[in-house]
Amino acid sequence: MYRATLLAVGLLFAPCSAAFAQVAVDDIRLQLFKEKSGTLSENIAGSTKSFVNTVSGGGDAGEPAEAVLVTLVLTGPKNAKSSDKVARDIASVTVTQAAKTGSRTLLKRAYGGFQFGADGRSHKAFLLENATCAPLEVDVRLGRSRKTVKVDFTCDG
Repeated sequence: MYRATLLAVGLLFAPCSAAFAQVAVDDIRLQLFKEKSGTLSENIAGSTKSFVNTVSGGGDAGEPAEAVLVTLVLTGPKNAKSSDKVARDIASVTVTQAAKTGSRTLLKRAYGGFQFGADGRSHKAFLLENATCAPLEVDVRLGRSRKTVKVDFTCDG
């Protein structure tokens, strides 16, 4: 009887362990949308390449690029869905850009309800228009994890 009770209690809590698995930010990718070819650049988050006059094809962009695709890579329980109502499972995203008068917020958004695959990963993406003439910072907070990436865009004249 005692073993049966322990087994029942164990089975009762076993499915819940996946639901309470830590959801975290694994990576933030930034890619330029190249306007002539319609292709995306490699990941430029934290890059040391030159991003001067990217809007007109300058620097290492190779062709005009005003928009930046941001992809969030998240980790969590394999083959499961995270909550879209529990605070620890909701990603808070803030994108800021340097301006002459200080920092300005380009985007503030929350994401939840992530669908994790067999590898325990989920992805969310968004496009930032007119974002390549001033330093850009993407900050993501999710549960106990936090990740920030920067790219130093500049434009002359």
